[in-house]
Formats: sequence, structure tokens, C-alpha cells
Amino acid sequence: MVFIILAVAAIAAVGYFIFKKVHAASAIFAVGVLLLMIAATTGRIDHSAAAIEATGNAFYDELLIIESLFKSRYSGTGMAIMVLFGFVGYMRHIGADAKTVVALSKPLRKFHGSYWLVPIGFLVGTLLSLVVPSAAALSLLLVATLMPALIAAGLSPLTVGAIIVTSSTIAPSPLEAGLIQGASLTDMTVTEFVFGNVAKATVPSLIVVAVTHMWWQRRCDIKDAAKKQAELRSGGAGSPDGADDTEAASAAAAQEAESDRRVREAVERAQGLPGFYAVLPLLPLILIIISALLNRFGVLDFEADILPVTVVSLMITMIIEAIRIKSVEHAVDSFKEFFNGLGEAAAGVVALIVAAAILVEGITQMGVIESLTSLAQHSSGAAALMVVIFVAATGLMALLTGSGVAPYFAFSEMVPGLATETSIHAPQMLTSIWSASNLMRQGSPVNAAVIVVSGALEVNPIDLVRRTMVPMVAGTVASVVFSFLLIG
Repeated sequence: MVFIILAVAAIAAVGYFIFKKVHAASAIFAVGVLLLMIAATTGRIDHSAAAIEATGNAFYDELLIIESLFKSRYSGTGMAIMVLFGFVGYMRHIGADAKTVVALSKPLRKFHGSYWLVPIGFLVGTLLSLVVPSAAALSLLLVATLMPALIAAGLSPLTVGAIIVTSSTIAPSPLEAGLIQGASLTDMTVTEFVFGNVAKATVPSLIVVAVTHMWWQRRCDIKDAAKKQAELRSGGAGSPDGADDTEAASAAAAQEAESDRRVREAVERAQGLPGFYAVLPLLPLILIIISALLNRFGVLDFEADILPVTVVSLMITMIIEAIRIKSVEHAVDSFKEFFNGLGEAAAGVVALIVAAAILVEGITQMGVIESLTSLAQHSSGAAALMVVIFVAATGLMALLTGSGVAPYFAFSEMVPGLATETSIHAPQMLTSIWSASNLMRQGSPVNAAVIVVSGALEVNPIDLVRRTMVPMVAGTVASVVFSFLLIG
């Protein structure tokens, strides 16, 4: 029981550090290593399932376990994620990502005043998240392109802000880092895991979110309009000397200038590029789907993996860019943006994966996994309850921290071990906690996308979160239900 308490305290400590804006990977890594040292001191290393050649020294053996986790996570899945992030960085450098966003947002300008624009705008933003995986980066692009189109079409600014903030959530993409890891954890191909499992739950959940959005935003707009009318009837209160009004006007002007600058920069990046550049960021996704289809029809004996198709997409794009700018030297030199993106992934997402694996190893040696599996083995109901607890813990951490990456990776590594010894189906649980982390982060006032959009709209992040929370909760519940019903 003492060791279980230590493990729970470790998880609580990680949540606290992340909430306090401590670097997530660093917090998870430090707590994980501390647990392993405690395990070495107390003889708990015997509970490890890691395949190492024991030296007889518990402390050094724990270090060998850490070494093996670094090697296994940075190779294979980690490398694929790094290459993908490098590709995204290169697309951002040449402006192709902005071209895609501009091209897909243009048709929305033809709609006027209907609340059907809410689900349509949300689904367009969701499609764009396949191209721009970063929620913060996507929100900046959508502020520059989708926001003016939707506001011009008659939607309220807060409604449009809620659409933009929630665009980057649970689109089932084989290019998403969490799903790449999920495929690795379940020994599936990425397309099999994503389209054969995750998509079954997340696609209908996205429809639930879209419909909930339409109902909730209309309801909020009606309430806000009634509140504003009541304030106007009461006469409102102003500043006697006008000093507050002047200060507020100055701040608003500064914010508007910054917003305009962002808009210009985003749109300018897309100007002057050929129309087909909008397709370039989609190349890895297109090639993966084509190879999967050709494999199903017996044309190919293999299904292409993410790393090879991303490298091919990168080389095709570089050749096209060299022809466009008429300079091979400049096109090759711009490859440095690929390596910069690769380095960002190594220090970001992949570092989180490694740190989470070390934390889970420490938790495992404390006996938590053993206790959970023992509980679940005796009751299918207990297994379902365990999934709900994991989802609740993941969603709460995402809500408190504004991050979807750290909570998911903190819990996902536990899933295969639990599934092996219990009636839990790994894809069900992985889909549920991945959805919870990516949906509930958009209900946090400290989420980067929320901060970006609230700044552009000149509103309090809390006001924006009130617009996002209900659709996100609805999506989380729907995803868990659909995971149990549709993933077999």
C-alpha cells in the first residue's frame, strides 16, 4: 500500500508541476527517475519487465532500464514523429500550409447568417488540422483567414472564436504523434490503428461536437444579446472623467494593430504561390492512404510507413520549390527548416514520450499496474470503471494545464500492460484517453489556442472557454461511448 501511495503522489506531483508551467517532459522525467531510485533502494526493481542484462547493482540496473527506454523510444516511432515535424516546419517555411488554409476557407464566404455555418466552419477547421497539427499555429492561421470570413457571414465573434479554438482536436490522422505512438503500442500499422479503430469513435464524436456547437453557440448568442439589451435599457455606467475609456481605447487599438499584423503575415505567406501548393502539406497523408489501398487490392506487398512517405514528400516538395524559385542552392539551403523542425520534435513530443515511459516504469515497479490488473481480472465492470478513471484523470490534467500532449503520453504507456492481463481492449482505452486529452485542453483558459484567439478578439479567455467547454465535454463523453460500442 505504501508503494501505491508513492506512485499516486508521483502522478499528483507531475500534475502540479505541469500546472505550475514547469517544462512537462522535465517534470515527468525527474519524477520518473526519482521513483526508479526509490524502487532500487527498496528492492522493487524485481517488478520491472524491462529486458536488460542485470549487473547485480540495483541502481545501475535502473540506469540501464532508462538507457533502454531512451533507445527504444527515439528509434522507430520517435524518429517517424521527428521527420514528420521536420516536414511541417519546411511546409511552414515555404508558405504551403497557409496556402492550404486560405484555399479551404474561401468557400465559407458564400454563406450568410445561418447557424449551419457553425458545424460547417468547425468541420473545415478540423480538416485543416490534418495539415497544421499544432493547435496554436492553426489558430493563428484561422484567425487570419477563417475568422474574417465567418464574421463577415454573420456569426458573432465569440461563436467564431469557439469554432477556431476547437478546430484542432480529434481528427483521426495517421500523421498525429499520439496516434503514431498508439499504433506502436498496439503493434498495428498506423493506418490500421487510425482508420480501423480510432476513426470509428472519433468521426461520429466530431459530428456530435459540431451539432453541439451549433446548439450551444446559438443559445449563448441569444443570452448575450438579451444581457446586452438589458444593460442598454439600464443606461450603463461610464467613467466620470473618461480616463478609463481612453486607456481602454488605446489598449484596444494596440491589440487591433497586432491582430492586423498577424493577419497580414499569414495571408502574405500564401500570396504568390501556385494553387497546387495547397496540396503539398497533404502529400504524406495522400501517399499513406494510396499505399494502404494498393496493399488491400494486392498491387503492393507492403503498406508504406510514415517515415518513408514523409521523406518522399519532402524531396518532391523541394524539387518543386527549386523549380518555382529557379534556385537549387536556395531550395537545398532551406532544408535547414526541416532539421530545425526535427530538433523541435526531439526536444518536445519525443522527449515527452521518453519521459512518460520512464515514469510508467517507475509506477510499474511500485506495483500500481499489478494492482490494477488484479482488480480488472476479477470483473469486466472494474475494467470499464478503470477506463473511465483514466479518461477522467487525463481530461482533468488537460483542463488544468491546457496541454493535450503531456496528459496523453503520461497515461498511454500504461495501457498495453493493462490490456495484456485484463479484459481491457487497448485501442478502446487509447482512443478514449487520446480524445479526452485533445478535447478537454480546449476548455482550458491557459491553452495556447484559447489565448491566441481571445487576444485577437479582445475578449477574456474565460468568456471564450464558456463557449468551448460544453462542446468539448459532449465530444469527450461521445468518444468514450463510441470507443466501447464501435471499436472491437
